[in-house]
Amino acid sequence: MRFIFWSIMLFIIWIILTGSVEIANILVGIILSVGTTLLYLNMFEEKKEFEFINPFWLLVYIYVLIKNIIKSNIYLSKILARKDLNLTPAIVAVPTKLDSDWKKLLLANSITLTPGTLTLDIKEDMLFIHIIEYEKGTDKLEITREFEKVIKNI
Repeated sequence: MRFIFWSIMLFIIWIILTGSVEIANILVGIILSVGTTLLYLNMFEEKKEFEFINPFWLLVYIYVLIKNIIKSNIYLSKILARKDLNLTPAIVAVPTKLDSDWKKLLLANSITLTPGTLTLDIKEDMLFIHIIEYEKGTDKLEITREFEKVIKNI
């Protein structure tokens, strides 16, 4: 069933992108969509369990994300406006208590969207984050704490 669905979807995309319904174009579209589906369908596992997303916590997450992006933009602007641009970048390992892979990915992407930070890697329950200005003595968990509180409830 997935094979037929994705073949049809790719074929429709092919027709839309080419803008032609000539026989030759249709045949090429069928061959490419079926071939692509055959090649790539088994690369992606079917999701075995479904998790409901809580709409309230999703809205809270969006608010927290926007707030942190604005706050980080202001902080980074102040850093970049200094006369002495003596930055102390660092890569820190920050543990996470999130249980599912998609929540860890959401956390990593949230950190990357926040100016001045970039998630480099996720290994099991550890995120490796590049920080443009790291102050010694800063709690590493402060980077993820607010996001993690919200994401665990989504």
